[in-house]
Amino acid sequence: QGGKVVRGGGGGRPAVPCVFLKFRSGDEAGRGRLVAGEMPEDPPVFNENGARFHVDIVQGQKTGFFLDQRENRARISRIVHPKARVLNVFGYTGGFSIYAGRGGAAHVTTVDLAKPACDAAEVNWQLNGLPAERHEAQAADAFQFLESAVKSKERWDVVVVDPPSFAPNKQSVERAVVSYTRVFQLAAQVTREGGVLALASCSSHIPSPMFGELCEEAITRGARRQAYVLGVHGQPEDHPYPIACEELRYLKFNMYQMAEV
Repeated sequence: QGGKVVRGGGGGRPAVPCVFLKFRSGDEAGRGRLVAGEMPEDPPVFNENGARFHVDIVQGQKTGFFLDQRENRARISRIVHPKARVLNVFGYTGGFSIYAGRGGAAHVTTVDLAKPACDAAEVNWQLNGLPAERHEAQAADAFQFLESAVKSKERWDVVVVDPPSFAPNKQSVERAVVSYTRVFQLAAQVTREGGVLALASCSSHIPSPMFGELCEEAITRGARRQAYVLGVHGQPEDHPYPIACEELRYLKFNMYQMAEV
């Protein structure tokens, strides 16, 4: 998967100069192999709803970018305001961050454990012509970052939490629920009154009803906050699932507005 699509000769049919087969997981066989063409010297740049992103197809996670979140990124762009401070946790290469910046946020903080991902988020921020002083990328453990923010009483107007799958299989669901609930509780605690909290899960082993329940548990019992449901979203139409196979409805993206006391 990958390569920049260009127009070929003879009727203007699309031509792909590079096709790279990405393996499901890297092992002794490597990250994948070149199927056709030549690898580009620089990472490809693509456009998504007007935003531009570098993507490392070879070393990046999965395809290098999580395209299934594009509609949810656009939702974040629409709800930020010029004075908004935005926190993007498990931010990877800054997808939600760039949308928030393009939406006019006053400042955006991207948190990811991987330093290369944080560096890529900075590159993508610059690629979109956004002021450098309005963005900060921190390579940190999400749980530790949020715990520290709670203790220091930091608050953000918009908080996005899009973690990796905590439940890669059925055996890990119980442990995953504990992790989701804990990180969502912490995120709720650092969301300002009247602010928006967006919580996501990409695990097919956490069904939508269960996800909604653990979000409610984290917000109301864990953080002892009240909230309004702004929207319950998921994957876009180009990621469909069979009507008889609910488990393939893997992506959940719930948005809440934190009630004012």
